[in-house]
Amino acid sequence: MSGLRDLDPALQAEIEKSELRPFMGVHIDLPDPVYAVTGNATIHYGGEEWSAIGGLGQIDTVGEGTDGSAVGVKATLYQVPSEFRDDIADQAVRGCLYELYVGALDPGYREVVGFKNIWKGRLDTYEIVDAGETITVTAGGESRMRDQRRPAIRRFTDWWQQRRYPGDRAFEYVSRMVEVPILWAKSKQDPVL
Repeated sequence: MSGLRDLDPALQAEIEKSELRPFMGVHIDLPDPVYAVTGNATIHYGGEEWSAIGGLGQIDTVGEGTDGSAVGVKATLYQVPSEFRDDIADQAVRGCLYELYVGALDPGYREVVGFKNIWKGRLDTYEIVDAGETITVTAGGESRMRDQRRPAIRRFTDWWQQRRYPGDRAFEYVSRMVEVPILWAKSKQDPVL
């Protein structure tokens, strides 16, 4: 479990100052990736442009149950222009990468002083509420810890192998092999017809 003890030294130093300019960031790896930060200024970090959503967003508490069980997290973006409704609905892919970050900005609110990934999981659910000219988008994520209690159902078929490794031919003939008789060694072998 990560905590304050493994913060980037620059971020740790910024937190210990008397004045702090924090922000939270959301990254959802859709075909057209979402990089959004709280605040009023777009920032550049890690080679990406993080769009400002102002104070018009909400991120639920990140944590886990007292028994160590995983707890999902939700991020909500308010007042998204309604012209993005269809684009968001078409792109939302369950299971894509979903990350939450916390960081601090310099006094000019433009440069990132420190950045820390506080949660990493997968997109689980999304909800779009239409309010006319704007929409509200709530994206729920789940940790990989939730998979610990789910059975891993794998099919050893060509279709399953192609989903995971396109172009691999390892299971191409498995379905035909079901009907092939296997001749075990014995004193007299009868020919297969």
